[in-house]
Amino acid sequence: MSDAPQDKVTVLSAEALAQLKAFPLHGDERLQNKLLWKSPGGDTIVGLIQMAPGARDVGHNHPSATQHTWVIDGTVSIGGVEATAGSYAFVPPGVDHETVAGDEPVTMFYVYQPFAPEHDHHDH
Repeated sequence: MSDAPQDKVTVLSAEALAQLKAFPLHGDERLQNKLLWKSPGGDTIVGLIQMAPGARDVGHNHPSATQHTWVIDGTVSIGGVEATAGSYAFVPPGVDHETVAGDEPVTMFYVYQPFAPEHDHHDH
């Protein structure tokens, strides 16, 4: 997906998403990551994480990146806070967070984005 042209709309059907290759996150087979999109520089990443029931992504932090996560299916604890299907979680740069799946499989959509302290934000 990251090789898709950047100058047109790209839509992946549910069937295409199901066929996308997943790879273990941090080498753990119970944590599967599907890469949906990467910025041309490779620093911003968008993807799906699928966790087996009871799977645990050990505590870690992203010193210079934010992480936005939407829980699609299941219940998960992110940084000690429960998030159910339909929930959104924001993890600021440098904040330790462990992610633990509940008793059912979990699917989460995430955006991992480097933090740019000098970024200008203006409403147009």
